[in-house]
Amino acid sequence: MTVLDPNILNPFTLLDPHISHLISLIITIASISLSFIISWHFFRSYRFSGFGYLLGLPVGFTFIALSFLFEHLSLIYSNNDLAYPAFFWIQLALQSEALALIALSYRFKNNEDAGQYNIGDNLLTSTERHQIKTSVKRDILSSSLPMVMIAIPFIVPISELVSDPDFNYPALADMSFFMRLYNMAIFGYIFSSSVLSLIKAANIRLLYIPAAFAFLWLEQYSLTITYFDNSIVAFIGSLIARLAGLTLFVYVVYNVTSKQRRRKIEIEARKKT
Repeated sequence: MTVLDPNILNPFTLLDPHISHLISLIITIASISLSFIISWHFFRSYRFSGFGYLLGLPVGFTFIALSFLFEHLSLIYSNNDLAYPAFFWIQLALQSEALALIALSYRFKNNEDAGQYNIGDNLLTSTERHQIKTSVKRDILSSSLPMVMIAIPFIVPISELVSDPDFNYPALADMSFFMRLYNMAIFGYIFSSSVLSLIKAANIRLLYIPAAFAFLWLEQYSLTITYFDNSIVAFIGSLIARLAGLTLFVYVVYNVTSKQRRRKIEIEARKKT
């Protein structure tokens, strides 16, 4: 049975030391660039529309970009007993919090699409009242979900830091595993919410968006496999899935932006004629 090294926090350390820093730098620059492009697009959409729920998307992708930066920093300082686990800890917290913010955007968007209940007690039967009360209770229960999603990326890493201020490497590795599971659950929620949102809007052409989230879910899944057996193949697969997901997102952003520009040009041309 192979004994796993509990000190492997950053999977880039599994690669050849002569090329790991260069590969990490290339992947990090590409990931950060793509993430900021996506973030800027959503920020422009938020400024244009003014819808508050959209704000979680640009902030979320900005946090994701920062998590990639700290991932690279943790590799650079992999020989530093303090900086290495500290940067790894920050990376985990930022990434999970980013996904929680993105999930909240979809949550609030779905709430806005669903609208509010309009109850006329004098016009409802007892069965209808019971059904509405059940729905209201379900909504109250589900309204606590955003607080839970926001709290977990703070509570779990901070509890680990409080329990062991010296950053116990095996404990951090175990925490990363549970945070990956949390990330996969959040990605599952985002995927289903984005699909339902596009179906309700009858906008099947933008199904590339949930496909992009599916690739990012696959990245987290591959990293959980890496956690168990230090598989270089699984880790490389996670990098490919990450770049594929972010690239697909940018492709959608480019298409949407291009269509908006063409429509603007057509409208201006009609006005002139």
